[in-house]
Amino acid sequence: MTQETSPSVEESVSAEKEIEELIEDKIERDAEDGELYKEVTVDFRGLLIRTLIAFAALVVALLLVGIWIREPLMKFSAGFVKAVGGPGIAVGWLLIDGVAFPFPNDVLSFFGIQGGMSFWSVIAWSTGGSLAGGAVGFWIGWWLREVPWFIRFIEGRGAEAYALVRRYGYTAVGIAALTPIPYSFASWACGIVRLRFSVFLLISLLRIPRILLYLYLIQLGFRPF
Repeated sequence: MTQETSPSVEESVSAEKEIEELIEDKIERDAEDGELYKEVTVDFRGLLIRTLIAFAALVVALLLVGIWIREPLMKFSAGFVKAVGGPGIAVGWLLIDGVAFPFPNDVLSFFGIQGGMSFWSVIAWSTGGSLAGGAVGFWIGWWLREVPWFIRFIEGRGAEAYALVRRYGYTAVGIAALTPIPYSFASWACGIVRLRFSVFLLISLLRIPRILLYLYLIQLGFRPF
């Protein structure tokens, strides 16, 4: 009868060394990844400048639009409100803030206010859609956090928001809710890093003052002369 040969001492030691090397390599890569995100800082001055530029650009654009094509836009806005109303505004905000649909969400609020809806009605529908979109975005990130193509996408298109959430957590949610940093990408990132959904949603209420201010600027910039 043939006896089974047990692994030699040298083979056992070699296997143990390979495992140790793999573990050390993993620890080293995780440490490098952590250091990368620790180096990310919030340029508050730059964010403030970008936010002010966005405000100014919005007002100037509306002033120019109001001079050149006021009547066609008023007619289109009235038709928009008649066709889809508040629910259409909410769905639009949900798509933009939830799945990063490439369209400026404040344009929807503009159509609503110029189409005859009240200021607070537009605020309510816009806020509801934005918060619903944030919730959708959060769970998209949660469910797809281990899908390679999704991670590559957010590390490319949403790199700034992703890095800030990795570095600052909930604070980054507030920053994205108020500034030009894409709230949709920040929502995805929060799901990826598995922040608490209830806290994320609570901080996302900062979308309300942002939507209020932008709608006020829309009224200011498009007022008749």
